[in-house]
Amino acid sequence: MLTQKRMDAGNCDENYHSLFEQATDAIMVTDFTGNFKDVNASLCALFGYAKEELLQLNVHALLDPEHIRSKPLRFDVLAKGDDILNERQMVHRNGTTIYVEANAKKLSDNRVLVIARDITERKKVEMILKKSEANLHTIFDTTDTIYVLLDNHLRVMSYNPRAHAFAINELKHCIEISEYFLDYFPEDKRPVLLNYMEQVLTGKHLNYEVSYPQPGNVFNWYHVRMFPISKGDNNIYGLMVAVSDITVKRKLEKELLAQKVEEQKNIIRAVLKGQEVERNKIGQELHDNVNQILSTLRLYLGVMEKNRTFDHEAIIRSKEILDTAINEIRSLCREQVTPPRKFDLKELIETLVCYLNENPQQHTKFYAMISCHLSIDEDLKLNIYRIVQEQVNNILKYACASKASISIGEENNTVLITIQDDGKGFDPLLKRKGVGISNIFNRVESYNGAVTIESSPGKGCAIDITVPIVSFYS
Repeated sequence: MLTQKRMDAGNCDENYHSLFEQATDAIMVTDFTGNFKDVNASLCALFGYAKEELLQLNVHALLDPEHIRSKPLRFDVLAKGDDILNERQMVHRNGTTIYVEANAKKLSDNRVLVIARDITERKKVEMILKKSEANLHTIFDTTDTIYVLLDNHLRVMSYNPRAHAFAINELKHCIEISEYFLDYFPEDKRPVLLNYMEQVLTGKHLNYEVSYPQPGNVFNWYHVRMFPISKGDNNIYGLMVAVSDITVKRKLEKELLAQKVEEQKNIIRAVLKGQEVERNKIGQELHDNVNQILSTLRLYLGVMEKNRTFDHEAIIRSKEILDTAINEIRSLCREQVTPPRKFDLKELIETLVCYLNENPQQHTKFYAMISCHLSIDEDLKLNIYRIVQEQVNNILKYACASKASISIGEENNTVLITIQDDGKGFDPLLKRKGVGISNIFNRVESYNGAVTIESSPGKGCAIDITVPIVSFYS
């Protein structure tokens, strides 16, 4: 009977050691001072020691010194029979850190059994996540953007200080964790918000702008973004509401729009004023010139009708007067008619110069230096022609110049225009307000160009114009 018990005890001991050695978890047995009494192969592999080496050591040799100072071993608790489950920061033989989850308990023979599981990779991931979470909260709490995190029941999970301020200032509520988010909003806004959020919880991303009225008939404007929260799978766990205050941006846009509208009005007024001046000019030319010529012709014809005689000299003179009237009307039309859509700017300006130089009534000799190759579109060509035409008229009317020159070329993607004369000159600050010069400035500025006028009384005038070609090709 005794022999059988000894055999059973031997078999039990053999089974114990078999399980002890084959266990995947690291297992150690120590006394109540921490000296190793037994270790399995998994523990040896975990820390890089041979079994014989570990049996000569104390468990403190495997513990990180900083960690053991902050969290000492509690053998006194184990001695009372209480189990201990905790995490330990330990050290491999090569000096690297190992994190283990240790479960320690007292055995019946007053020894300590410890089962340790390697959680190093898990702890590394946790540290990365904690660091990422810390970085996220740094951004979350210091950004100017309003952030509110909601679960899929639209209850508040988290929010930043800017969201708290928004809730107080605009919604007149104090935001709280676990509260139903839509309860903070006026009832008339809730159906729209609910519709938006239900769409986001299906996976959509939404963007829109909204305004909140303020005292004094003004509004605060906000840009709202809503996007779903997931872990990269098809499950949606909630949504993030991100709100940016765009009141200042809206105000600047409104001011810029008002400025552009006012500039456009000024341009329209200048154009209308220029058209009125041209109408007056045409009326004056027709009345003071063509009308007088035709009146003289009528007088000749009346005399011949009254005398009922054939006056050869009178007929010749009448034809000359009629030719003069035709030339005057032709000259007037030449100034007013828009050139064809596609035209040669060099040829058109040279033709204008030839016509002016051939007219015996003009006392100014004109010279033209126009580049043959200008990489500009037809609209800019027409505007350049009108600018030249405007300044030529100014020279003829006011400059009393003996000679004038027109130069048009291209350099570094910029059109260069120079019109100068040796006339009596003027004060550019006063002349800038005139319709003719104002029209030139308006035409050039509409192409992001620049105008420089150099003139003074008795010193002639030079107008330099630059127009960037990229302004209308980009």
